[in-house]
Amino acid sequence: MKINNVKTLITQTKKLHLICNMTFAMFAAGSIYAQAPSTSAGPQESMRVSLYQLNAGGTTTLADGNLTNYDDSYSNEVGDDALKMNNFGENFAILRSAYKLAIEQRRKIYDVDTTFFSMWNMQQRNYRLIITTYNLEHPGLQGFFVDSYLNTSTPLALNSQNLIDFSVTSAAAGSYAAERFKIVFRNPTLTPLATLFSGFNGRLNGSKIDLQWNVNNEVAMREYVLERSLDRINFSSLYHAAAANTGASRSYSSADADYFKGDNFYRVKAVGLAGDVQYSSILKINGGGQTQEILVYPNPVSDKKVNILITAVNSGKYQLNLYNSAGSRIVLPSMQVTAGQNSQTIELPATLATGIYRLKITSPENVSVVKTINVL
Repeated sequence: MKINNVKTLITQTKKLHLICNMTFAMFAAGSIYAQAPSTSAGPQESMRVSLYQLNAGGTTTLADGNLTNYDDSYSNEVGDDALKMNNFGENFAILRSAYKLAIEQRRKIYDVDTTFFSMWNMQQRNYRLIITTYNLEHPGLQGFFVDSYLNTSTPLALNSQNLIDFSVTSAAAGSYAAERFKIVFRNPTLTPLATLFSGFNGRLNGSKIDLQWNVNNEVAMREYVLERSLDRINFSSLYHAAAANTGASRSYSSADADYFKGDNFYRVKAVGLAGDVQYSSILKINGGGQTQEILVYPNPVSDKKVNILITAVNSGKYQLNLYNSAGSRIVLPSMQVTAGQNSQTIELPATLATGIYRLKITSPENVSVVKTINVL
């Protein structure tokens, strides 16, 4: 090929570079399936990510791609991997230890791992990622595509094709941030949740109690349940908040307008997509006024009579139920109490056998306290 001037040289170089990189993108994206020889038993495990320009008519144009091969003979350190060649157009690479890779050789994922991506030279337009996974379905393993700009976490099928559409606009820097995307793998059956809560606080604010909790590394969470208790033991739910799954730090808040004038105990239950549960610390906030207290005496009970002293915050009817060791319930007379201190003697059934029983006392707000008594 004869080059007559510098301009022609630049043009021809750009064309050659584009051809090489598009061929390499197709190679990494799977048009030419690339993998190193596997030494592990079972089918080859891999993940290829293809970046497409999404056109107005619904058609797509391949822009770039990358590939990860998984095998226990590989190392998670950068070594036998293929470095990313810089395209004149859009670039979408795997980011590992400050290296940008087109093809990565990595150990199989059984418990936890993260694939970070880096993109650059993006245009103001719509794009589509096609994430194709092969044989990554290890027992209990889950994968989530995390978008730090939209604060979303999308579950991925681990032996199928996944489509992710996104847009880049000049008005939102986060939309074209280089490290906008990552894929998080975790296995709740093998790796329990790391400490999720970074803070939980609340205060009495006029006619309500304001509560706020902060979380870190929020991935694969379903919801948060704010719970309240009067005795620090038996909790009931007050508020449900869907998890945003930002993959980073986030704050949630709620208010309790029906708090009690005494001590209120709060905690937050975090529920993962796999059903795993983690609790925050317990927060005690006094709503002003008296603290509810329940006493049962004497104990042991010697004459089938038991005294119940309730220091109530609100007036209402308290339900009393007695349970034996087999779980059978005996309904006792209820107590009608007023705000303040109330005392009542309850006669147990004359035929009640001696033994250990659980006395469940339920307030009008459906909050229960359980006392263990010994009937002689």
